[in-house]
Amino acid sequence: MEEWGSVFLTFTGAIYLIMMAYVAYRIKRSTESTRALVNEIKEIRKEESKPYIVLDIKPKEQSPQILEVKVANIGGGPAFNIKCSFQPDIVYRKEPKIMLSELPIFKGLAHLAPGEQMRFFFAAAVEYMTNKNNPKEFEVKTFYTDIVGDAHEKSYHIDLTVTAALLFAEEKGLSDVVLEIERLTREVCWLRKNVESFLEKDVEPRRQDIGGSLKGIYREMKK
Repeated sequence: MEEWGSVFLTFTGAIYLIMMAYVAYRIKRSTESTRALVNEIKEIRKEESKPYIVLDIKPKEQSPQILEVKVANIGGGPAFNIKCSFQPDIVYRKEPKIMLSELPIFKGLAHLAPGEQMRFFFAAAVEYMTNKNNPKEFEVKTFYTDIVGDAHEKSYHIDLTVTAALLFAEEKGLSDVVLEIERLTREVCWLRKNVESFLEKDVEPRRQDIGGSLKGIYREMKK
């Protein structure tokens, strides 16, 4: 009997140890999964809070005959010490000669908050695009740091020929519609006056019937 009791205790002890080992394993796996999830959330938040500086040169929205430079922070965090370079570099002012990359805004802009942007005049679109010496495509590099001091570098390709079709586009507004209606009204009045003058003239007897029918048609039109 004592031997059976000893066997039973040994068996139950082994079962208990196995169960405890399984529980410890599950706790370890759960802890690792939780830690991985926390780290993933941290990485996502870190990415969302990073700044993202973009630079573009394109026709102005309300005046497509003007090219403007836009520097914007489309990221979720502030950007600091922003610098930009161009390849090939562009002559921004001829006298005295100043290259685009030499402008103070591109040599170390102190700060751009999330969603903040800066715009400024670049060139007259037609004059720039028709000058064969002006580059129409170039590479842009931006350098900046985030709020924790990590450095970031981005590269962009700008192709001005893509938006060249907008250079001669005219934006039509309500005033343009009014002017067009006024022009059509003047033309209709002129046409009406000339038709009335034609119908009031004496015509040859052999053409009176035709004239009468024209008058009838015109009366129907006036109705």
